Amino acid sequence: MRWVLPLILFSLGSFLSAQEKIVSGTATVELLPGWSIERAQRQAYQLAILNALQANFPSHVAQASKYILQNRSTGSTASTQTYFYLTADQYIGAEWIETISTRYETFHEKNTWYITCKVKGRARPRTEPPLPLDVRPLRCRDTACFTLDFQDGDPFYLYFRTPAAGHLQIFWEDSGYVYRLLPYQSHRLQAFLVRPDTTYLFFAPAAGNRTEAFWTDELLLTAEAPEVLHRLYILFSPYPLAAPPEKYDAARGFHIIPLDTFHDWLLSERLRNDKLTIRILDLSVRK
Repeated sequence: MRWVLPLILFSLGSFLSAQEKIVSGTATVELLPGWSIERAQRQAYQLAILNALQANFPSHVAQASKYILQNRSTGSTASTQTYFYLTADQYIGAEWIETISTRYETFHEKNTWYITCKVKGRARPRTEPPLPLDVRPLRCRDTACFTLDFQDGDPFYLYFRTPAAGHLQIFWEDSGYVYRLLPYQSHRLQAFLVRPDTTYLFFAPAAGNRTEAFWTDELLLTAEAPEVLHRLYILFSPYPLAAPPEKYDAARGFHIIPLDTFHDWLLSERLRNDKLTIRILDLSVRK
């Protein structure tokens, strides 16, 4: 089936265990040409969280990687650097649990605008390193099409690979709601079962496989503004995941969840399942 994804923050509920602690972080990013203020704020927010975790918990991020994190405004390499810091928390010995407060400041210096984010939240040490998931958004079926910046009308595919067998869920945030993308809409499953060391290309049915073509949802991205921001949540666990509190919306053709309800459920899953690995990717769609 073919679906058109509509236009598109990250705050979770609260519980504090003995190992959790309150931490703070700050980050400043340059407002690059063509970027919306919201996009720069999202970048600064994610990087501020990463800085808070690095400052308060053991880190396994190499020096070369830290250098990349501090040089994000080199034009043609901006998307690669952005992708790195969104996944760099895989190498930090802690995870972010809940955002308590967020404050943004905008300033102008040497003909350039900057946005600073100051964030405070709850974090906890990891009991073991998270699995190194390989997650790549694509605009075509080839990994050479990896991008975080899409154009209106682009198809959306997701490359996925994991070193361990487990359960996978994928969600899409849009205008106060979260849409379940995987399992597919016609699947009556709580999560998609994946095999270890196996390459998956989601939202792209295999040619000649009628059964897979029937079950697979194909996605097209749209933008009704110069730039529209989307957020993608990838949840993976070697243990079964709970069913999300979703309802099927026939008008939209998706199972959906109110954003606040989704965040409460996601927090409960984090507290229930310490093996849960979460990747969050911010995507841009432009006209």
